[in-house]
Amino acid sequence: MTINKLPLYFLIAIVLAAFSSGCNSDSDAVIIDGDFGNCTVSAFNLKEDDSVLVNLDSVYFSIDLVNGEIFNADSLPKGTDVSKVLVNISTTSASKCDLTWRIPGTQRDTTVNYIEHPDDSVNFADGPVKMLVTSYNGQTKRTYNIRVNVHQVEPDTLYWGKLAMSALPGNVSHPTAQKTVEFGGKVLTLTSDGTAASLSMCDNPYDASWASQTAMLPAGADVNSFTATSDALYLIDGVGNLYTSADGTSWTPTGAVMSYIYGGYQDMVLGARSDNDGWKHVTYPATTELPVEAGCPVGGTGQMMVYETKWSVMPLAMFVGGRDASGVVVGSAWGYDGKIWAKISNTDIDEREDVTLFPYFTPKVNTTNWKVTERSVLVALGGKYETTEGTVTSKNVYVSYDQGLNWKEADSYMQLPEHIPGFVSAQAVVMDATIYASRSFSDVWTQFPSRQLPAWAVRLDDSQMSRVIKPETQWECPYIYLFGGEDADGNLFDTVWRGVITRFTFKPLC
Repeated sequence: MTINKLPLYFLIAIVLAAFSSGCNSDSDAVIIDGDFGNCTVSAFNLKEDDSVLVNLDSVYFSIDLVNGEIFNADSLPKGTDVSKVLVNISTTSASKCDLTWRIPGTQRDTTVNYIEHPDDSVNFADGPVKMLVTSYNGQTKRTYNIRVNVHQVEPDTLYWGKLAMSALPGNVSHPTAQKTVEFGGKVLTLTSDGTAASLSMCDNPYDASWASQTAMLPAGADVNSFTATSDALYLIDGVGNLYTSADGTSWTPTGAVMSYIYGGYQDMVLGARSDNDGWKHVTYPATTELPVEAGCPVGGTGQMMVYETKWSVMPLAMFVGGRDASGVVVGSAWGYDGKIWAKISNTDIDEREDVTLFPYFTPKVNTTNWKVTERSVLVALGGKYETTEGTVTSKNVYVSYDQGLNWKEADSYMQLPEHIPGFVSAQAVVMDATIYASRSFSDVWTQFPSRQLPAWAVRLDDSQMSRVIKPETQWECPYIYLFGGEDADGNLFDTVWRGVITRFTFKPLC
């Protein structure tokens, strides 16, 4: 990768965190003017109160004059106490503005005239507050519902639930090895029981509509080396002979030898080979062979990903963790830009082999105005390491918000749940699925009851829509699919887990 014709190591020195884009802005919710007999609410916000929430007065509220609804589309963080807050309300020449809410801790309501008592606190914790606005001449009245939305679940949780689990695809009854890649716009899963092999293909794992056929693999084929480039599939056998295939079912030798395959980079396979004079970085088709740098892994690198940055002319291939030529397990990130290999990370993950790596997005909340945007993130999870008691599998999740330069252990809400065991050598595929207001799931996915979404997360019916809230019947949701993986003894998990940031499954309010 070159930045303004500068080498990779210069990029590592100057690269900055990626910018993110948002879905909400002040123009998203427009006040709709109309003839409401001088009962129009022209502005609404909560008053400053840091004991409730920092920048509470900056929370943006939409005003729907057609349906008489006032609400904040971007809900406040879970746990925000809105049982005693002050409000600012602007109306056009109203003579009365009566607010009615439930008295906290009771079953009784109270009504206060806001114009006469603007400093009385209001309870929004027990549902919408009714506001009755009376015109200046008392001839017209209009009722509004005011909702202060607060998340009832952790909306940004990377939710790996039993809600979404299926078996690996294929016609091998008891697979002992598997590898999943993306190739030609499809997802391919190769499974084997050591004797027979199966190649399964689908457009999107969400629908779990797989087409499987028998694969004739070379003798001693290493299924874990199964790799896709832009135009072909590759794997090596037990002695490093490299084979290629156009469809994954029949294979021919290339004549090249690799001791280890990192992954595919454009139309090339990236690998390493151990010769009498040491380890070398090699490619197929062949390019200049380079000696492997000290500390650079030559095995156990897990899933390699290729991505583009705005600073680069060429894409960057990257993996995290692995085992170097001396047998030392590392937690560093290494990258290749089409010409050179270099260590990318300044801050590493814990030392791990066979880590799963993929790009994703996480919601980012701006605590100045409490709007939600998305930011790019790299996610590394799983892997194994050695202890005095033997091999230990990990389920820790690590994240990097600056293209792999610095890594940290993810917050607790992004860690894997208890029902997913520690694993190594799994592959993650991220694909959008179109989510509809009502959609049934494929029977292939094991279904479990899930928590009900709170009312604020579900849009109004179309019959209730006004121009301030655009109807949304479908939207794209980026699901993560985690294929296979092994336990500490090398036994294959015959599962596919599906996960997603919870917020992305909500019906959009923006």
